[in-house]
Amino acid sequence: MAKTKDEYNYNYAYHYKSYRPPLHEILLDRILKDQKFKTVLDIGCGTGSSSIALTKYCESVTGYDPSQSMIQKSQKHLKIKYTNELNQLKDDYNLIVFFGSLFYINDKSFILYQNKLLKEGYLLCCDFKIAYTPILSKLKVSLDEIEYDHYKNLESYNTNSFEQVNSEKFETEFSCQIVEVTHLILTEIQIIEKLNAKYKSSNIFQYLINDLEAHYSKNKIKLKANMFYSYYKKISN
Repeated sequence: MAKTKDEYNYNYAYHYKSYRPPLHEILLDRILKDQKFKTVLDIGCGTGSSSIALTKYCESVTGYDPSQSMIQKSQKHLKIKYTNELNQLKDDYNLIVFFGSLFYINDKSFILYQNKLLKEGYLLCCDFKIAYTPILSKLKVSLDEIEYDHYKNLESYNTNSFEQVNSEKFETEFSCQIVEVTHLILTEIQIIEKLNAKYKSSNIFQYLINDLEAHYSKNKIKLKANMFYSYYKKISN
């Protein structure tokens, strides 16, 4: 039986919550440094990894994600309020962050979010791309090219309300265990589809762990990630 949309979103949220690499922290430390904000809006917060990382830089975070499953699985924190309701968002944020979500924002939605940022507030769009190729090669899995722009920034929108503070691409590396890598891989839709075909099963978690254990006997895997960000200051309403 095919999975319903709700079932898929729930499973995706489960793996998303189970493990995320410390890439949000690496990006934010590099960009925000010692900046502090009163209110932050985290657009496309997922289960809250980005929102948690943002608490270091502010008094409060509103984590917004349209997926109810993501919000239900979100990581609780005293500084964070989560919602999947647009009408609960205020119009007084000092920083708005798009962590891997700007690609899905059309012009109309961008104007809506832009208007929720105070004048002289800041807007950050950032993303990362994990290099799974070394792992997938061992699993004999190849991926098709996908139409996704990790480096999408405000150049894609008709706006003159912002000035760019900084923009950068760089590479980093992190280590994780096999179970963590498995959770991470199972948040990647295009990889999931290939693994479903490989294992002839929709329940591929244990199959994937078994295969990874055969290739990584020390239970430690190093992965590289390409990091992208563009940071802006709002100059007019």
